[in-house]
Amino acid sequence: MPLDRDIKELLETVIENDLTAPKVPKKRVPKLKRVWKCDHAHDFLYGHRAGYYKGLAEGLVLERHKRELTEDEDNEIFEIIEPYTRGLRQYFAYYKEKRRTRRHKPAI
Repeated sequence: MPLDRDIKELLETVIENDLTAPKVPKKRVPKLKRVWKCDHAHDFLYGHRAGYYKGLAEGLVLERHKRELTEDEDNEIFEIIEPYTRGLRQYFAYYKEKRRTRRHKPAI
């Protein structure tokens, strides 16, 4: 059974709004890493957000149709999110730690 059109449109709207939303200050990243025990905040936030989109659709289907997502609907959600993955990765790349470059001392 395909997802209802309004659920698809809602997911797309939520994703597009997320991509234009202000970013959480970087000063919160250490707490996020400590609480969730993650090393890479940007990957954690990206995965968390993708899971949020699936959960949003799942909740709407559960409320409306009193059932869980079918495999086809689950795949549809992935297909809705997939075109936005590049933008989402760029959005969350803001939280990447900058690599430190080593300066080599010249040999004497």
